[in-house]
Amino acid sequence: MNKDRRHSSALVRSRTTSVAARSRSGDESPLFTAVLKASVLGIAATFVSGLVLISVFSAVALTSPDPSGLITPLSLLALLPSAFIGGVVTVKRVKDAPALCGIICGGLSTACAMLLSIVLKGLSSSSFELWQTLLLHAAVVIFSVLGALAGNVKRVAKRGKRRFGR
Repeated sequence: MNKDRRHSSALVRSRTTSVAARSRSGDESPLFTAVLKASVLGIAATFVSGLVLISVFSAVALTSPDPSGLITPLSLLALLPSAFIGGVVTVKRVKDAPALCGIICGGLSTACAMLLSIVLKGLSSSSFELWQTLLLHAAVVIFSVLGALAGNVKRVAKRGKRRFGR
């Protein structure tokens, strides 16, 4: 009887303890590790969806009389939804801590994009200033967080209200 009481109190404690308190045990938190692993899938989803959107928008641009004027706006239009999709994919895999999922996935996606832009510097004809580039990278992280928050919203069957979390 006493053993059952201990087990049930541990279960209640684990359900009522905050995510941050549960993830602080040990040197490396299991939540952070799970988010990093899920972010790899989220980054892949970000780049695949970006490629698909760029392909669609390229076909749209080619139908216009002056496609060179549409390259920058359509590429930026593909950037933010793909970051949103990456955030959704990451949080669906972890099912917890949507802000952390979005920040890590968006940050890693931005880091990968920065590395690619350094490697492909000669092929790019970007005319953005530094503050515009930093703003775009911040927008990627923000849209990834928004995607993670949107991907974590669940409907409660009884009342039909939305709630966050499991």
